[in-house]
Amino acid sequence: MSADEASSDLAELRRAALEDPRNGVLRYLLAAELAHLQDYESALLEFSAAIALDPSLDIARLQLGLLHLTLTQADHALTVLAPLEDLPDDNPLKHFQRGLTALIHDNVPAFFQSMQHGIELNTTNQALQRDMQMLLGHVSQATATPGSASMSSAGVTSVPVAGDVRTDFSLYGVKH
Repeated sequence: MSADEASSDLAELRRAALEDPRNGVLRYLLAAELAHLQDYESALLEFSAAIALDPSLDIARLQLGLLHLTLTQADHALTVLAPLEDLPDDNPLKHFQRGLTALIHDNVPAFFQSMQHGIELNTTNQALQRDMQMLLGHVSQATATPGSASMSSAGVTSVPVAGDVRTDFSLYGVKH
């Protein structure tokens, strides 16, 4: 997609959201576009608005949690992702939530297991499938890098503080 097309898409989404500001789906789509364009602060606000307007937008909740995680806001990510635990066991988003939560807690084996299970269950959302597979690849590379021993191998078992969360696996291009 060219920069002009992205700008046009963003303008259309903003116009639609202004015309129907209480439409959670439009706010979610706007948030996703903003995140893709690396306008993270605006994306956080729009994802949050989408969920506030429509708490059933589980995909928006997952994306918001992932964005919080990649911005090293582990506590926010955990809070946003927590309701996905209440989804049925056959819902891939529940397993993606478990994987991200495991990653925050530096439980890399549980991360891989949960993410793989979520990928196996996800048969309808190919874009999400690609993103989760990319995330698996990034974490696999990051954890295989010499000198990148996990925090738990150093004796850390609690939730890391925001600055300790690894972000070299970000789907949003954020690097700290």
